[in-house]
Amino acid sequence: MNAHRCLGRLGGAAAAALLGLAFALPARAAGQESAAPYPCAGVTAWRMAHPDDTYQAMVRRDAARTLSDPELRAELDERFTRDQDARIAWMARRWDRQLGRAVTLSDRNNLRWLRELVAGKGFPTAAQVGEVGVNRAWLLMQHMDDDPQFQASLLPTLEQRFADHELSGDDLARFTDRILKAQGKPQRYGTQFSPEEMGGEHFGLPDEASVREVEAHRRDLGVMPLADYACMMRVARIGHP
Repeated sequence: MNAHRCLGRLGGAAAAALLGLAFALPARAAGQESAAPYPCAGVTAWRMAHPDDTYQAMVRRDAARTLSDPELRAELDERFTRDQDARIAWMARRWDRQLGRAVTLSDRNNLRWLRELVAGKGFPTAAQVGEVGVNRAWLLMQHMDDDPQFQASLLPTLEQRFADHELSGDDLARFTDRILKAQGKPQRYGTQFSPEEMGGEHFGLPDEASVREVEAHRRDLGVMPLADYACMMRVARIGHP
C-alpha cells in the first residue's frame, strides 16, 4: 500500500490498535484516582455497560481456550507487532519517506502471507488462534488496500466470525465500511472519516437523514452511538474530542 494512501485511510484500524485493539479505556495506576477522566463520557459509559466487549475480556476468554494452532497465533502476534511498530514510527514522523516505505513493505509482505493463509487454511478462527488472534488477522486485513477485491471476498467470512462471537461488532463495522468506501459506496456504520470530518455537524455524513440511517445500523449491530465513536476517534487521532 502506498504510504500516502495509508495516511488517508489508516483511520479506525490504526487508532484501534493504538488504543489497545478494543478501544480499552486508559487504566489508572494505584493512587491516581484524581487523574483526568477520559474525555468522552459516552464512551466510558458504553464500555462500563458492555464489559464483555473489551480487549481485556477477549484475553480472559482466550485464557480458557486450548488453541488448536498456536504456531499460527505466534505468527499473527509477530506480524501484528511489526505492523504496529512500523505505523507508530511513521505516524510520529509522517514526513519521513523511509518510514513510509517501511509501512508499505510491511503491508505488501502481509498481503502475500494472508493470501497464502486464506487459500490454505481459511481465515483464522477463535478455536485456532483465540479471539485476540482473530482480531489481529482482522487488523492486518484492514491494511490490505492494495487488494480491495481480496478484502471484499472476506466480508462474508468476517460476518460469520461476528455471528459466532469471534469478532467484535466494532471490527465488523470498520471492515464493512472500508470495503464500501473502496467501492465508492456510502458507508453503513460511519467509521471511515478523518478527525476533521468526524468533528463536523454530521460526522462526515452528508446530512441528518444519513446520520439517522447510520445510527440505526449501529444499533442493529450493537455498537456505540456515532457521536461517541466520533469522539473516541478524535481523541485517538488528535488527542482531544
